[in-house]
Amino acid sequence: MVIFCIFLIKLYLNSYLSVRVVNCMAMAMTSYSNDGSVKKKCPYMEKCYRKNPIHFNEMSHPHLEKLVIDQLEGEINIPDDPGFECSDRSLLIDQLKVLQMVLKKQRSSDQNSTQSVTKVSTGTSKNQGSNQSLKDKIEKHKQTTMERRDNKLKEMDEVAGALFKASNSSSKSSVHTNKVNVMKEELTKLKLVEERMQEEEPSQGKKRNSNFNNDQNEKKKSKSNHDDDIECIQSSIRSSESSHGSSSKSTSLIESFQQCKTTKSRAELREKAIKMMMNHGLKVSVVEPGNFALKYALSAPYHLFFTRIQNAKETYDQQFSITFPEILDISLGEIDSSLQINFMVDVGWLCLQYLLAGQRTDMLILYGERVDEEKVGLNITMLPIQMPSRFGCHHTKVMILKYKDEGIRVVVSTANLYSDDWENRTQGLWISPHLPPLPESANPGDGESPTDFKKDLERYLNSYRLPALTEWIATVRRADFSSVNVFFVASVPGSHKNRDTDLWGHRKLASVLSKHATLPPDAPQWPIVAQSSSIGSLGPNYESWLLKEIVPSMSRETAKGVKSHPNFHFIYPSIKNYKDSFDCRVASCCLPYSLQTHSKQEWIESYLYQWKASHTARDKAMPHIKSYTRFSPDLKRISWFVLTSANLSKAAWGTFRNSHYIMSYEAGVIFIPKFITGSTTFPVHEEEKNVPVFPIPYDRPLKKYEPGDKPFVTEFFCGRD
Repeated sequence: MVIFCIFLIKLYLNSYLSVRVVNCMAMAMTSYSNDGSVKKKCPYMEKCYRKNPIHFNEMSHPHLEKLVIDQLEGEINIPDDPGFECSDRSLLIDQLKVLQMVLKKQRSSDQNSTQSVTKVSTGTSKNQGSNQSLKDKIEKHKQTTMERRDNKLKEMDEVAGALFKASNSSSKSSVHTNKVNVMKEELTKLKLVEERMQEEEPSQGKKRNSNFNNDQNEKKKSKSNHDDDIECIQSSIRSSESSHGSSSKSTSLIESFQQCKTTKSRAELREKAIKMMMNHGLKVSVVEPGNFALKYALSAPYHLFFTRIQNAKETYDQQFSITFPEILDISLGEIDSSLQINFMVDVGWLCLQYLLAGQRTDMLILYGERVDEEKVGLNITMLPIQMPSRFGCHHTKVMILKYKDEGIRVVVSTANLYSDDWENRTQGLWISPHLPPLPESANPGDGESPTDFKKDLERYLNSYRLPALTEWIATVRRADFSSVNVFFVASVPGSHKNRDTDLWGHRKLASVLSKHATLPPDAPQWPIVAQSSSIGSLGPNYESWLLKEIVPSMSRETAKGVKSHPNFHFIYPSIKNYKDSFDCRVASCCLPYSLQTHSKQEWIESYLYQWKASHTARDKAMPHIKSYTRFSPDLKRISWFVLTSANLSKAAWGTFRNSHYIMSYEAGVIFIPKFITGSTTFPVHEEEKNVPVFPIPYDRPLKKYEPGDKPFVTEFFCGRD
């Protein structure tokens, strides 16, 4: 474990220091100090379970720091009363050891930095009267910075080498895997690309820009666009010039991209960014733009996709696999602006996806948590959503893309907007057709879909009561949704009564199913299969909430009459599933189910099934997708399917408390056969009567938990298997 942490810290320092070199040049004429920015407090505070040194490098934990700050050497002693609630002292000890190591390295770095500052300051004063060039001063400071980094890495190499002899061979594999993972972090990519772009000579930019001037086929009308192109490419290089003066302001990669006014200028910068990432040895696996329209057409009539798995090459050529830039692909239209509604957002990573797609980044973002500190330009508006209950979550994952032709496209997914969720986890997405604008003479009720999708989406957006959404609501109202063939099902916090009761959560699902789901007479033999990435507090037994509310809602159908309830099966990863997963290899997790919650509802183990997805090559890609469906007894057909952000919890789906009470924002879509294929069921095994197979991510038959299997809980990281 120690050698693993050392290698991670070494990697972090190596990447971090290298990207700081250029930024430090501008400070060469003044004293140098370490990054003075204040660490953001860990949102989990005393409940943080992480033991990752990079996490402790980036996040502040005051309750831990006060315990270890005076114990940076030797064994750590923990008082009987540490000053906060501690339910697991073994976890606390592990965290303090990691923090001790991180703080020791920071202290050593501070000392080296002070020495470097002294050397630079002394050298400057001695030569105050000389005519030493600015270039020499910058080079000297750069050399000092690189020496400091090399000394630090050499020191860590020596420690790691000594420890490595006592470690087993599996440590090497673990370190290598984690090294690759860290190098793939998109924020590091952005900074590395930015550094490389700053080092480019202005002459190279001028040479490249001359190609624009030599283009004899350009029309006179577009000359101003050429000027924008030139300005865009030059701005990506201008930072190298500005670094020669401490008063100049550098231009970052994202800022440069946001200044691009045309498709051509964005494409130029995209190619430059990719080339520079590759020059730095970073793995760049991007689908070539311009081809997604065909893949989208072939996905009809369902238009359901699953995220491509970076470590599973078999998923690369699958018809239903998708990467984020493909959602934004230019073949679907040139994007004018975007509305992003999500839970966790990394703005730097998100902007990089737009860059890789060559699309504009003008957007409004509604979010629950932000996981980066990227500088946001004037063309991006960030609005955090405050929750009325601390148990609720802004969990929706929806985007609306507005195109140059005034048409829009709606995307409903299960993925957060940061790299981990889009690399090696199973996620689901539904992408709407292009929804053109209605004519100006259209009536308010025109352009509705047969499923009332437009009205339900408008109602959801209005629930925020945000002036910033006014124009987006108007855009939705002006769009023609007649080609949409799925239902929109959402949850919003509050106590919903009377006519509002059936508009949200599981009551909305029940309302749709009771009107449109058709099942045969043996309906009680058609089990409900639920699948999610977390589990809420469900009550002391199966009857408390699942049998009382969820199963009856999901059992609804057009046929009336008393029928027995179907069986309920729940797919959730076991600890063994997790140990075999890509997430486990990098000590990451998207399954926030706690042992404390599970200990109160161990009865659910009787309903649990393994995560198995070999037929889609996603066995090792942990499911962050959430889906609910109703299978035929032979598991070859389904009567409906729900893709949603909602986990199996009362907060997400709602529960009855004198009203239909919901605590979270959620959003999903319901697939009903008669609106999509004109049939009563979807085949999931093989095509039936010209109805294509509906894509299900997991394997059938389902694999029940074996004796001894336990569901994954977050305390797994504390050594509790």
